[in-house]
Amino acid sequence: MSHASHGHPCRRSACTRAGAASNPWRPVRTPARTPLRGMSAGRCGVSPLVGHRTPGDVHRLAQQMAEVLVGRRAPEVLRDHVTVPVREELRRLRGSVGCGMAPRLTRVFHQPLGAGGMEASAMIDCDRRSRVFAFRLRREGARWVCTRLETDRCR
Repeated sequence: MSHASHGHPCRRSACTRAGAASNPWRPVRTPARTPLRGMSAGRCGVSPLVGHRTPGDVHRLAQQMAEVLVGRRAPEVLRDHVTVPVREELRRLRGSVGCGMAPRLTRVFHQPLGAGGMEASAMIDCDRRSRVFAFRLRREGARWVCTRLETDRCR
């Protein structure tokens, strides 16, 4: 008899004994990331994920910084979006992340830091390895400027 016909997704004895309803390994629902079931919008017609997505310009800046770290972009291209110390750090780190293909950001997280500030982190998926970097931003007019950069590379 097929396992799928039993209605249980797992063959582990611990899962079958505990049952699907009391499975201790079931992921916890978090209100910030889990949309309400059966509803495309939360209260008052506003999506529960509004404000939780990383802004597009921050994601784009993270992608460009990742391209510098793998050596596919010159740090000077980002001169309007990074401070001088960050540009020097990018020059020093250029090409330090070995990646045979164009870097792909798998995740970009952000956290607001009061009015006009943000902290973000990004994960680069290169070949079979993932690398991370974090950066701080401040708002200058209509653009974000990176004021600090940290990577998982040794100094």
